Amino acid sequence: MKKSLLGLFGVFGLVSVLSASGCGSSSGGASASQADAVASCNAWCDAYIAAACADPLYTSAADCKTTECSPETASAACYAAVKALYDCEKTQADICGDTGCTNQVGAAISACPQS
Repeated sequence: MKKSLLGLFGVFGLVSVLSASGCGSSSGGASASQADAVASCNAWCDAYIAAACADPLYTSAADCKTTECSPETASAACYAAVKALYDCEKTQADICGDTGCTNQVGAAISACPQS
């Protein structure tokens, strides 16, 4: 599932394309949601690196945070879904196996459309 997650977060990179095309929101509510999503992503990166996975996607928290947690402007619904996803990812029994957050991945894909 992590490979699809990398495609999604692309969401944070993709969101810059959406905002440039006028699909994003820069309201104060979205900003608060953005900060929450980034904080959740950063916490996941810290937990992921601490797990010392045998076949890691990232070798440092800094690399993880730069790749996964660099957002642009998106809708509040997108940021809420991204936050829920990383909150789930962080609390999996096997963070390295990454098999427990399928519903959250689907919700984030739906809430953060890639047009």
